[in-house]
Amino acid sequence: MRTNLLSISLLCLAAALPGQDLRRGIVDADAVVVGRAVMRTEHSSDLVLHRLQVLRNVRGAGEHATVTVLEFPQLAMHQRPTPRQSRLYCLQDASEQAARLELPATEGPFYKMVGWAGSNPLIGAEIDADATYRFAALLAASDAGAAPNDTAAALCDIALQGAPAVRTEAARFLTERADLRSRLSGIQWSQLVSRAAGEIDDVPHKIALAELCAEQRLDGLLDALAVSLGPVQDPEYARTVGRIGRLLHGEAATARLEQRLRMAGQPQDRAALLLAIGATNTESALDALLRMNQAGKDPAVEAALREHRSPRAQEAVARKRP
Repeated sequence: MRTNLLSISLLCLAAALPGQDLRRGIVDADAVVVGRAVMRTEHSSDLVLHRLQVLRNVRGAGEHATVTVLEFPQLAMHQRPTPRQSRLYCLQDASEQAARLELPATEGPFYKMVGWAGSNPLIGAEIDADATYRFAALLAASDAGAAPNDTAAALCDIALQGAPAVRTEAARFLTERADLRSRLSGIQWSQLVSRAAGEIDDVPHKIALAELCAEQRLDGLLDALAVSLGPVQDPEYARTVGRIGRLLHGEAATARLEQRLRMAGQPQDRAALLLAIGATNTESALDALLRMNQAGKDPAVEAALREHRSPRAQEAVARKRP
């Protein structure tokens, strides 16, 4: 079982990025529907009932034309239906709570919304053509026993060229599912590496693709990702490259990134590479950065030392302060 430091670190990083939990809402839900909130009833100060018209049952809601969603407004964190909008609803069974509250069974079935961020997105007027609906239907079909090869291929296509609303989610889902990743071909992995290296506009998507490829431990990945350090001026991407370098190559990651550093022509390229070196959090990176730091005040080197976070790195930065 290879749910090792690589998997744990990548999943922690993914969890830190906002709005990337649609897939989790779909998987965790007892029912997934495209619905529209048509009525709101204040049952008490602690409970609001929302009547949903079911426009499309993705899974779990059977033939019900309407369902009731329980909202507990006194809770600090909760989601609530939005009136008159067609949205995807990821719902968890609330029949036991409804029974305790003595709600009439004729108003059921009763659900509550899952808590995952991003799990209640808008759906377009043409439901069958909506990318989010199609993604939810794909995961539902997979859960119902669809051929893993077909599911993996469809997710790969979405991750490569799908709509912005779901392509990052598809990449993250594949990262979390070793059984589906194993169904992808060498050609598909080459395409994913190329897209991870070439994406420059959607940084969260680029990071998701990079982590997907890292989970597969693909040869040459670190070098491919390092090419866009600098052109992509987002420190989170540089940190991702550093973490992936450490996880794939350990102490040797520093030498690989230093080789690229020697070819850096622009200041932003150099700064991004140094930040990635610091983010490896390795002893070899610390030694290299301390060596560079002795040459004089250099903001890029100091930023990389701060990124390293080791006591020796922080002491070195503190000594350089005026």
